[in-house]
Amino acid sequence: MDVNYRLIGSRLCQRRKELHLTQKKLGEKMHITSPHISAVENGAKQPSLETLLEFCKVLDINIDYLLNGTIYSEIDDQIYDKIKLCSLESRKKISKIIDVFLEAEKLEK
Repeated sequence: MDVNYRLIGSRLCQRRKELHLTQKKLGEKMHITSPHISAVENGAKQPSLETLLEFCKVLDINIDYLLNGTIYSEIDDQIYDKIKLCSLESRKKISKIIDVFLEAEKLEK
């Protein structure tokens, strides 16, 4: 299996921007330099497995997403399957509960 480091870097960059993090801020969280972050995001450097796992931890993504672009995890599938079984009214309530969690996460950042 060939590893496409440019694509991995692109996914890292996209996620970093989704979280409104600069390369400098991400580097501070990971204890690496912003030029190193830039080189990884551009595919110029091939990060170690340990560094990739640290990216995943800090950016709250899974390694499968980085390597294959798979966004959903097994737990996502389980949640989705359970929600599909709920009535429309229950799904509306679940949506409101999720909104509360999302708002709380915004406040934590």
